[in-house]
Amino acid sequence: MARFIVTEATGAPGEAGELSIVDALRPALSGRDTVVFWRYPLNTRQGQLREPDLLLLDPEWGVVVIEVKNIPLSQIESIQGYAWRLSIPYFGRSIIEPYDQAKQQARVLIERMRDHAALSSVPIRALVALPRVTRDAWDAAGQSFLFNDTPLLLGDELTAARFERAIERTPCVRSGSALDDETFAALLSAFGTGGSLPAPVVVPPPAPAPMAGLRKIDMLARAAEQRREFDLQQEKIAKTIPPGVQRIRGIAGSGKTVLLAQKAANMHLRHPEWDIALVFFCRALYEQMQMQVDHWLRAHSNGQVRYVDARHRIRILHAWGSRDQPGFYRTVAEHLGLTPMNVTDVKAANGGRNTSPTGGVVISARELLTEVDRQGLDMEIFDAVLIDEGQDLVDDDPALQYEDRQSFYWMAYRSLRPVQGEEPLLGEPNGKQTARRLIWAYDEAQSLDSLTIPTGRALFGEKFSQIFTGGVSYRGGIAKSEVMRVCYRTPGPILVAAHALGMGLLRQDGLIGGLAKNTWSSIGYTVEGDMRTRGPITITRPPEHSPNLIARLDPSPLIDFHTHTTRHEEVAALARNVRHALEVEGLSLDRQLVICLGRYADRTIEAAFAALRREGMDVYVAGNLHGNVPPTQNWREKNPNGFRMPGHLTVTNVTRAKGNEADMVHIIGLDEVAAQEGSVTMRNQLFVALSRSRGWIHLSGTGVPMSFQEEVAAVLRSGESITFTMSRAKRNLTDQDDEPDAATA
Repeated sequence: MARFIVTEATGAPGEAGELSIVDALRPALSGRDTVVFWRYPLNTRQGQLREPDLLLLDPEWGVVVIEVKNIPLSQIESIQGYAWRLSIPYFGRSIIEPYDQAKQQARVLIERMRDHAALSSVPIRALVALPRVTRDAWDAAGQSFLFNDTPLLLGDELTAARFERAIERTPCVRSGSALDDETFAALLSAFGTGGSLPAPVVVPPPAPAPMAGLRKIDMLARAAEQRREFDLQQEKIAKTIPPGVQRIRGIAGSGKTVLLAQKAANMHLRHPEWDIALVFFCRALYEQMQMQVDHWLRAHSNGQVRYVDARHRIRILHAWGSRDQPGFYRTVAEHLGLTPMNVTDVKAANGGRNTSPTGGVVISARELLTEVDRQGLDMEIFDAVLIDEGQDLVDDDPALQYEDRQSFYWMAYRSLRPVQGEEPLLGEPNGKQTARRLIWAYDEAQSLDSLTIPTGRALFGEKFSQIFTGGVSYRGGIAKSEVMRVCYRTPGPILVAAHALGMGLLRQDGLIGGLAKNTWSSIGYTVEGDMRTRGPITITRPPEHSPNLIARLDPSPLIDFHTHTTRHEEVAALARNVRHALEVEGLSLDRQLVICLGRYADRTIEAAFAALRREGMDVYVAGNLHGNVPPTQNWREKNPNGFRMPGHLTVTNVTRAKGNEADMVHIIGLDEVAAQEGSVTMRNQLFVALSRSRGWIHLSGTGVPMSFQEEVAAVLRSGESITFTMSRAKRNLTDQDDEPDAATA
């Protein structure tokens, strides 16, 4: 079945004809494995943006470029060769050369594919489409036109058979032959997100001694050679620009951060005049965000645009900000001429009580909105705001909301300029009705401070809960809501364990978190059983939704679980495990990560640091300025953005680990979760820690109660399929906006 990707629909002149062809091709290509892009962004090596009206990738035809001219036959005065003289100018031009346009785009495609040796024999065609002209009318006019030089697709040739004939009679700009499965997969990868991802560099060091099987570093090297398959949903998220709000829910490890960075880069390249904010919660993501945006700007501009060139338009901002590093809240406040709140101000606004980092951001947003409305200030400074880690920017306390809306999101929404020509989705202050381009991504299982899920209803109130109902989409089919089901980071068995332990699926006293059947399916599981009867339910993670190869390459369990008598004993075992991974399995220290569980993990971090340093290993405590320094409270010795240091093993708490990952993750302090095993927040900590792994887990605790040990062991025995009994969950994780069976969870 053909797949269609509409990158941006603005209602501009000329779109109607192009979209009419897209709509006609949906049934015409339904029996083919064709991928159709509308306005795929092509950048030449000279930095020029070219956008084929339609770009088709097909295993039989290769690459087809279609240039659409939505003009009637009566407007064409004469044709000679490639030049068409018009009686009425078309976008200000009286002479057009549509086939030459299409061929120039085809040449850019040839240039792009030069970097892919496997694509050297892919045929490329170019033709011109006239949706308002029929074949009979064109043939009747042929006596006065010298039109034979232009391959044409006419309005009545959009059925399956006639379209196929039109393609086959079009001469090739570059000749070639039909593609085999491998070549077609390579073609899709070359034009897709997967083919442009930074290639992981895995150079296995020599083995110190002969081994019977593969070392872990050797498995990683093999996995790095795996080509990322074309993911239609990822392409839609990364390459489309919605004309209003868009929500992206995703399973952990699905690549939400990468896609938002790519989306911001694509927005800038297409609209370099836009002011764009890319917002996130955890400061440890600053470097990663900047690297991602820089990569996608370079990748999609043929190296002509870098982040340093675009940073005056793409603002990468921590949610709150500080005096030495601007954040989103601080940027908005200073733009309005308001003094940004600091920690002392927030405490005073909270009745003298301390608050969580999320609470601090939300209180600041609430106070800013109050002052804006009191003074009647204009907040509109951005054209698009993209929010990552959206689950960390909501608060459960109704007192921190602003007019029944989540304060941070309402601040972000109102900081946006209206999208001209679009229908409103949300009510506006002062009675205005506009649409605004607010895009947020979240994983509901990763919130460590709030139990509120950032659905449309939760963010903007009951009145606007219909925003995402019924799979509503924008013009051209751009979705208002996406749910990502493929996890590229974490192997299937680890992801299943993360969900099972995080939600308490095998917990003796009933579920911690519950999902409706549709929601389990939407995040990539198959479900057996009837949830309404509260009978046994079996969820299974199919390999296609967890394509990480480590689970197929390593026959041994990917999670190693041990309990210890004392913390000293536990961190000594940690040091042995790290050294074994380093010296025997070939995993350098910076490929490993230590996560310490608990609400107050500082003492565990100190113990882990001391044990690892006693063994002579280089250790970096996340948030420090220097390596091999224990956790410090001296602000002069801190780097709030720091998470990694080359050649060092990072030791961190769960909050800083969010958004980061490693090949091997050592999780210590499981007893902290076991002591509060009924807490949603503590279970979420365990979920976040487990889902940081790209390959393997060492999980341990001290004095873990037998009941919790048995739960963990039962989960680990289940592999990629787990059976549990339904019960009323403490927290319903189902998205109430778009799940018809939400009440059954």
